[in-house]
Amino acid sequence: MDQIILDIIKSFETKSTSMNFKYNDFLAHVYKTFGNEINSCKVEKIKNKYKKMRLSILKYIVENEKEIIYKIYNRK
Repeated sequence: MDQIILDIIKSFETKSTSMNFKYNDFLAHVYKTFGNEINSCKVEKIKNKYKKMRLSILKYIVENEKEIIYKIYNRK
């Protein structure tokens, strides 16, 4: 699994108890994390890089939902 996703999983915090809610909260966390990076950049080229990265990571997370849920549930 990509190191970026593992780092985002480590920084993820939620109060939800249901796995479905945790997964949805995680998707929102990923979107917000990259949104913060995009908003902090001044150069349009770098903003576009983060936008593409966010889109590809969100696609990966959706395609590998079970693996991501397992990682979220078993993180230390």
